[in-house]
Amino acid sequence: MVKPANPKPCSSCPWLISNHGKPHPDGWFTKKNRDRLWAQLRKGESMSCHKTDPDNRVPEGTAPVSEDVEPCECTGALILQQREVMKFQEHCKAAEAEVLSSDRGGLKRYRAENSKGMTHDGLAEIMSRAMLGGTPFGGLKLTRPNLNEPVGHDPLTWEPHE
Repeated sequence: MVKPANPKPCSSCPWLISNHGKPHPDGWFTKKNRDRLWAQLRKGESMSCHKTDPDNRVPEGTAPVSEDVEPCECTGALILQQREVMKFQEHCKAAEAEVLSSDRGGLKRYRAENSKGMTHDGLAEIMSRAMLGGTPFGGLKLTRPNLNEPVGHDPLTWEPHE
């Protein structure tokens, strides 16, 4: 069982911008690895925090995570997903203001401008967790970290919000 994400990303988070490109024996901080992880996250899947998950392989010579540690969801990954939901909501507001004839106008706008962003199913999963998380119908409770934490992934963009 995975616990909800912590309020802040851990120091070894692959999504922390300060870690991008740093050498790591297993390539945790490469763009290729982030692309691989994002391919699943954008569909609404979650990932565990490397530092807290005993099932994650650690580099040779590194102490494994203790079996009694409870894994938690990766805060950096969750921030990226929540940012994309915020951008989707902004597109929906714009589409509504323009009175588009399609009930999926906001989604079409979002996908057109964010082709590597969340998929329809991914957006639905994160919004479902936001509304129903922690209940029998909503899965893992959704942590609400500061979306302006210094995490990122190309080609996702984010303008800090207040």
